[in-house]
Amino acid sequence: MAKTRSAMLVSILVICSTFVLLTPLSSNAQITVTKKHENSPLYVFGDSLYDTGMALYIDKGPAADSFPYGETYFKHPAGRFSDGRLIPDYIAQFANLPFPEPYFKTNFSDFSKAVNFADAAAGVLVDGRPNTLNLKLQTDYYIEMVGKMEQQYGKAVTQKLVSNAVHIFNLGANDYVDLWNQNSKPLDSSLVDTLSNKVLGNFTFHITRMYDQGARKFAFHGFGPVGCLPAFLQEDGNCSESLNDLMKLHNQRFEPLAKSWAIQFPGFKYSIYDFYTSLSARLTNGTKYGFKETQSACCGSGPFRGKFSCMDKVNFTLCDDPTQYLWFDAGHPSQTADFQFSQEFWAASSNLVSPYNLRTLFGN
Repeated sequence: MAKTRSAMLVSILVICSTFVLLTPLSSNAQITVTKKHENSPLYVFGDSLYDTGMALYIDKGPAADSFPYGETYFKHPAGRFSDGRLIPDYIAQFANLPFPEPYFKTNFSDFSKAVNFADAAAGVLVDGRPNTLNLKLQTDYYIEMVGKMEQQYGKAVTQKLVSNAVHIFNLGANDYVDLWNQNSKPLDSSLVDTLSNKVLGNFTFHITRMYDQGARKFAFHGFGPVGCLPAFLQEDGNCSESLNDLMKLHNQRFEPLAKSWAIQFPGFKYSIYDFYTSLSARLTNGTKYGFKETQSACCGSGPFRGKFSCMDKVNFTLCDDPTQYLWFDAGHPSQTADFQFSQEFWAASSNLVSPYNLRTLFGN
């Protein structure tokens, strides 16, 4: 399990930002969806925060294939690092789509609705995590899918589907976590700049590849305060601020880059979710959002249940009520938290999601 734990430590980072819901709804609440969303597919790219089961079909890394994962909603392990649904699941529901199916799922061939390419421990860089589906490989499989769609539906129908689709990303935090884990602190600024430039450069390259396939609508889940995950808390309960600084740096550099894509590529539309602000709000005042516990995970072991022992199948402690917890395991939110984040990404105002929220992006 040591290998699994180290892989997971890097895969959770993308989870950490915050949105502010004054009156959080229950995870069974409904959000109104209009018919105009029905012809807009959802294509998902990312790591364990967005992986709805892809890792189950890849014999290379961790997979949420045992109890207690899935216990709240699915009542069995469903390949999601959560007690229930993830953000892409909720976004699909809000858009009147089925849950995103893993692209590798056996006999799956309906690519016209919701497809997931996210892999649990993935990063952006090719040389960072060779045994995962990095952004290059996820893009490769996306392009392969577009080719299959052209054979199934014809080129004209495929181009309409692809251009209407929302392509949603939560990827790259693991690359920064690897840098943080593998080097002495404080980090040398040249190392940080080099990595940041590589991550952003790879994003530009692969977004361009997708654009060339006809993709026009993109949504980006910003990085949160990863240093505040149970897995990265210091002994005194404080966050690892040097890790948080890397997340903030990426967010600051990514926003102007996305703006440049909108200028460079005709028809390019995008959404950025300020996850850092959203998660920070819940860490600071969890009771406002319905959480009794915002430091310790529901499932795990060690201080703050910050060890990824839930996958050991035996050696972990499990809380009685995951809905009271911000974190389900050492690096992933509970279903309740993911529902709140999804609400924000879908319908929040421009102070949290800009220049469009997802409801507007799907409708455009």
